[in-house]
Amino acid sequence: MASSDFIPGYSFTVSFDGIPFSFSRVSNLSGSMEIETINEGGNNDAPVILRKPKKSPDFLILERALHSTMADVAFAFFKEGKQITAITITVKKDGKTVRMFFITNGIIVQREFSPLDALESTVLCQSLKIAHTGITELPLPIGI
Repeated sequence: MASSDFIPGYSFTVSFDGIPFSFSRVSNLSGSMEIETINEGGNNDAPVILRKPKKSPDFLILERALHSTMADVAFAFFKEGKQITAITITVKKDGKTVRMFFITNGIIVQREFSPLDALESTVLCQSLKIAHTGITELPLPIGI
């Protein structure tokens, strides 16, 4: 595998219901499932693993610096309890889309702001914690 096959120096965009927003970090980009293990009477070598219906959501965390522009006014409507039907995360390398993530049925469960400290010259940041029911990945190895 050549080192050029990796995705360094990438950029990404995040859209909520088709509206693009800028974020500095996306974390917890993952999905999970719940399982149950049972020991079968005739099979003592290993437990049997069964898929269970999912009872708890996965969480996505998005972080961004807050701006003092009119564009930030629209972002203020994303409060706890706000449902987001579709979240699209597009990863680009050299201007070409190389990977896309689709998250459906998201709901904002937590908003958090960075500490306010008048003695430091830091940027005011906000993070959103979004509960969702699953993530779909679309790899595009040739880029579009």
